[in-house]
Amino acid sequence: MNIRFLETVVWLSELKNFRVTAERMNMTPAAISNRIAAMEHELGIKLFERDTREVRLTQEGMTFVEGARDIVARYDRLVTAVSPASTVEGTVRIGLLPSMALTLLPGIMEVLRRKFPRIRVAITTESSSMLTSRLESRELDIILGFPGPKRESFRILDLCTFGMFWIVDGRLKTGEDALGKHDILHYPIISYEVGTHNHGRMVEYLPANCLEDSIIHYSNSLATTVSMISAGIGISVLPPIVIQNELRSGALRVLNVKPSFPATDYFAVHLKSPSSRLAPLIASIASDVARRFCALYDDALAFQDSRATDHAIV
Repeated sequence: MNIRFLETVVWLSELKNFRVTAERMNMTPAAISNRIAAMEHELGIKLFERDTREVRLTQEGMTFVEGARDIVARYDRLVTAVSPASTVEGTVRIGLLPSMALTLLPGIMEVLRRKFPRIRVAITTESSSMLTSRLESRELDIILGFPGPKRESFRILDLCTFGMFWIVDGRLKTGEDALGKHDILHYPIISYEVGTHNHGRMVEYLPANCLEDSIIHYSNSLATTVSMISAGIGISVLPPIVIQNELRSGALRVLNVKPSFPATDYFAVHLKSPSSRLAPLIASIASDVARRFCALYDDALAFQDSRATDHAIV
C-alpha cells in the first residue's frame, strides 16, 4: 500500500463511482477496482459496499478514509513545502467573486509569476451560489468568496473584510442629512441576485416586509450593477474598494445612511479533500496578498483580522 492507493480510496469515497474516479485519476475503472480489492485484502476488511449505481463506504471504510484523507493532505503539504518553488507545477481552477477578482487576483497572479512560474490558473468569476456549487461538484479547486451553508466539508481561511456602503449616481441630489432605512426605500434598489450571500444580508438589513411594496431590480454582475447605478436606475450596496475610480471621478457617490450596512467577510475555501494539492497553496498566497492589500487602506474600507487563521469547520 502506498500514497497512490490511499488517494484512490479517498477519491472513490468522494465520487462514489468507479468510472468517474478513474477519469479523475487518469486510470481505468478496472485498475481502480484492483487497487481497492488489493487494499481490502491487505487490511482484511471491506472498505466499500458496491451496487449497480454507486459505491458506499462501510463503517470500517469510513474510519479508514478519515485517516487516509489526513495522510494524503499531509503528504501534499510536505511535497509542496520541500519542492523548489520554481518546480511546483500544475493547473489550479480558481473561482472568484468579482470583488475578489478586482482586488486580490492581481496580487495573487504576481506572486505566482515570481515564485511559482510553472503553475497555471483557470479563472472563473460567478455569483457566490454558483461558485460554491461548482466547488462542491469539484469543477473548481478553490474559491475566493463565501463558504455557503455546507461548511462541514470545507477548509476555510479568513481573507479580509470589506466595508459596504449604499452607492448612488453622482448626479443625484439627496441632501446632506443622514438617511434611515425607510428613507432609502424611496429609491429603486438594485439588489444582488436572489439566493446569494449578500442578497440575504440585504433582506436582513432592510425593514421587514418592505420588498413587496418597493421597486427592486436584481443583478448578478458587479459591472452591470455599477452601470445601472451610473445610469440613475437605482441605488445599491457595494464595497467602495472596488469602485475607487468611479468615486474619485464623481460618477458615483456614497450615500450617508444610518445604520450602516454591515461589512462583508471574504474567505478562501476548498474541500477538506481538495481536488488539487495546489489549493492550500493558493489559499495561503491569497491570505498574504489580502494582508498587504488591506494595509493600504483605512479599516472602514478594508481590513484583515490579525487573528485570521486556517480553520476547518468540523
